[in-house]
Amino acid sequence: MLRNLQIPGKFAGIAFGLVAGSGAILPALTARSEIVSPSAVRLSHTSAPSWRVTTAEEDTQIWNYILNSPLGIAALNQLAIEGFISPICPKTFYINDEFGGFQFMLRVQCPDDRGISTAVGYREMRAIFNRFEGNIENFSIKRVGDEMPPTIPLP
Repeated sequence: MLRNLQIPGKFAGIAFGLVAGSGAILPALTARSEIVSPSAVRLSHTSAPSWRVTTAEEDTQIWNYILNSPLGIAALNQLAIEGFISPICPKTFYINDEFGGFQFMLRVQCPDDRGISTAVGYREMRAIFNRFEGNIENFSIKRVGDEMPPTIPLP
């Protein structure tokens, strides 16, 4: 069927990859699925990770990761937009030993409610960073207040 098909040279590899790949995909699509109990699946956000306060040396290293990464600067910008970059708001770093130190958190606590919304204020923001080697790959922002309890317990 495909023996007489003429494909220009630069597209031949792509076409072969699609044809060969479909042979591997079709059996996988027709294979029977196995049902797994939800308790058998361990998700990192549902289990209690092992967070600990960082050492002074780790703080310096984490600041270098943040300040030398566009995503680190983006996270700091988000904290600044919501009013959490202030000398009266203490900042604490935590590291997740479960992931070998490749996940860390910047926790900023303020004495009064802040945020971009006047309807809902919060006193704490957490920026959680995931890195690979020396690069921050992504981050997420968590807001903690009276109406938003923390999802990650910290020591």
